[in-house]
Amino acid sequence: MAKGYFPYHRLAATDFPINDHLNPEYGMYTRVFFHYWYNHRWSIHNGRVVDRVTNWLVWSGFDRNKSSRKSWFKLGNEALPHEQVHLDINELHSRRLAEMSLDTLPHGEGADPKEASADLSRKVEALATRVSKEAKKEHDQYDAETAHGKNISKQREWSAAIQARLEGAGIHF
Repeated sequence: MAKGYFPYHRLAATDFPINDHLNPEYGMYTRVFFHYWYNHRWSIHNGRVVDRVTNWLVWSGFDRNKSSRKSWFKLGNEALPHEQVHLDINELHSRRLAEMSLDTLPHGEGADPKEASADLSRKVEALATRVSKEAKKEHDQYDAETAHGKNISKQREWSAAIQARLEGAGIHF
């Protein structure tokens, strides 16, 4: 919970500070995150330096600093469940990234350790960007299909489908 980053949890109204200026296009807005960290070690193979990830850590959750609700926004029954699914979608994509085995993570190559390390860094960043884009695509589809939570029947469908995916992935609060 350091610096306003909260781990995955069931959202409550108190998670959303009132701010009429942040995210002006939305009455309520959930900002999610995932961060990654890794250790790596290089070795020489066939005259080339190969840099591999030796320890991989991904953490994700709710960014309270950039989440908000407007002072005029009435917190109805559909608002929190809608925002919860945004957090759930992020957790599904983040967990998939976190559970990648070291063998499936990219490796860097180069003529020397610095070059191999830079290559590894670029490839890991590209992987994180790809996962982030996949999550964004799902968030956008979700908002479009549910009309940002206003289409109650579609909201229920999405909530049920996401809940089933969470259970299938063993993700719980």
